[in-house]
Order: sequence, then C-alpha cells, then structure tokens
Amino acid sequence: MQIRCQNCHKPFALNKDALHAALDYIEQEKLGHFNAACPHCRRNNRISRQELSRAAPDWQAAKSAPSDEVG
Repeated sequence: MQIRCQNCHKPFALNKDALHAALDYIEQEKLGHFNAACPHCRRNNRISRQELSRAAPDWQAAKSAPSDEVG
C-alpha cells in the first residue's frame, strides 16, 4: 500500500504483513484508524480502517484464543 506523508509529502509503503498487523491491531483495540509513522520525517499519518481494508481484501479477523476451561 502506497501512502503519501501528510507532512513532508514523500511517499512510503506498507507491505501486506504490516497491513494485516495494522488491521489486527485496530480490530483488537476497536479503533477507527491506524497511525503509520513516516520513515522520512517520523510524523504519524492517520489511515482509516476502510482504506486499510481496501488494500487488504484477503484479511480475516484473527480469532481470539480459546479460554482455558476446566471440564
């Protein structure tokens, strides 16, 4: 996924692994956006859940770990 920094306007990319990790994080924390740090100026860029989902249509939400039940 190609992103243009909102501060310095230089492009940078997020690979599929980073996209999936970002989607897992915002799903787990119930957030509406992800803050991607620009590698050039280190400022955060807000990326919406919808934009991340468009870039990774094959992503599935990670299932929660099974609880340890005795029985």
